[in-house]
Amino acid sequence: MSFELKAEGVDVQQLLADVHNRIEERRQAGLYTDEELRFIAERTLEGVLTGRDLRADLLEEFRARDAQWNFAFDPETIYRSSRGLVGRVLEASRRVLRPIQKLFWNPNPVIAALSRQADLNRFNAHLVHNLVLELSRLSLEVQELKNRNLQMAGRLEALARREKTLEGLVVYREEGSPKDGSA
Repeated sequence: MSFELKAEGVDVQQLLADVHNRIEERRQAGLYTDEELRFIAERTLEGVLTGRDLRADLLEEFRARDAQWNFAFDPETIYRSSRGLVGRVLEASRRVLRPIQKLFWNPNPVIAALSRQADLNRFNAHLVHNLVLELSRLSLEVQELKNRNLQMAGRLEALARREKTLEGLVVYREEGSPKDGSA
């Protein structure tokens, strides 16, 4: 299984080296056996991650549809109107009355707050994208740990059966041996 990443600012070789180093550290710590590593390497991600779980283009879609989910705000926005011809008349009257309006209220804090909110919305979209990626990575790791737990439980049951069998053999030999100690 091979794939190619095409992204600016991503050092694929460094990422692969980091992944290989982490796997080697876990193998040396006794977390992975060679058989488990082969099993993990042969697994395909399509069985775990489906299209509804993770979309690789999520952040790009948010950025492309910025006007749909994020409010674009500039200093002229508070004076605009969306009422067609009547709105153009309102905009012209607001433009003429702008100096008088500024005597009664200061629009600069409103403009600054709404511009900052638009920036925070973009940041939140980026944050949600990163959280989705991290959650997907963690769900894969949890699934792998559950599988390893099931394997360990199976091994434990097999060892318990073996122990009982060996205990039964030891008790059987002690019962069959002579009591006086002479052969």
